This record gives sequence, structure tokens and C-alpha cells, in this order.
Amino acid sequence: MGEGSALPVGVPVPWPTATPPAGWLQCNGATFTKEQYPVLVRVYPTLRLPDLRGEFIRGWDGGRKVDTGRALLSFQEGTIV
Repeated sequence: MGEGSALPVGVPVPWPTATPPAGWLQCNGATFTKEQYPVLVRVYPTLRLPDLRGEFIRGWDGGRKVDTGRALLSFQEGTIV
């Protein structure tokens, strides 16, 4: 997974085509086994990839108090402005 990459295993990376590069997985909510991806289990211990289809990644508040009720890996409903 991500061999030769400077990124840690499990970091979501935007990709411009429908097929990820060799050794990478889509963040589509799929399950995997510890035997298949022993390092990925440390990042996603539920053995399920995040499902980012149709979603965007939001920066962590980190004490800025812009979005204090948010937890890591949580979901927030969309808002029409």
C-alpha cells in the first residue's frame, strides 16, 4: 500500500481517475482483512475503509473553536446556504 510514497499508510489522497494506482485502495467503505493489510489495521482497526464517495475532507478544528462538536472520523450532514 503506497509503497515508495512519502505518505503514511492510510492517508486519503485525491486521485484524478476512477482507478487508484497499483497498491492503493479506494476510500469506498470496503472491508479488508488483517492478513491482507496488516499495517492498515493500525489506522482503521474496524477493518473497514472510510467511505469518501461524494464527500470532501474537512480540516480538523484542533482547538480553533470553529467546529468544537466534531470528532475525528465523524460525519456532518450537508447545509444549504
